[in-house]
Amino acid sequence: MDRFRVDIVNAEKELFSGEATRVIAPLREGEAGFLPGHSPLLAILKAGGVRLQDASGAEQTFYVSGGFVEVQPNHVTVLADAGERAADIDEALAAQAVEDAARHAEEQAGRADYAHAQAELAQATARLHVVRRYRARGHGSSRV
Repeated sequence: MDRFRVDIVNAEKELFSGEATRVIAPLREGEAGFLPGHSPLLAILKAGGVRLQDASGAEQTFYVSGGFVEVQPNHVTVLADAGERAADIDEALAAQAVEDAARHAEEQAGRADYAHAQAELAQATARLHVVRRYRARGHGSSRV
């Protein structure tokens, strides 16, 4: 068994469905890689990049804001709270979202909404990191 089925979905749509040879996901405990035949696992995702090598050997990258990953020996399912293909992220808009979230978090310091503002900042930062890492690997330009 050198491939397994991978499904990546968010609340709105399917982001990927097909065969892959490996998946790397940002778990709460740290980044983890999965290969065909992996032991069953259910884990919580943190905001970051899910990378997979598809059946053709191409690497595909996705941003997820959190969610769950279920791993079975011949199937990996990523259930993202929110997610998108790295190729679809506008880097300039992602950078602006980080600045906006940082400003909002600063304004909320000491208030009840501070934790929420910090979570928004963490997600915006993770999204920007995903697109920058994707672009650094030679995929696309800085604007899609």
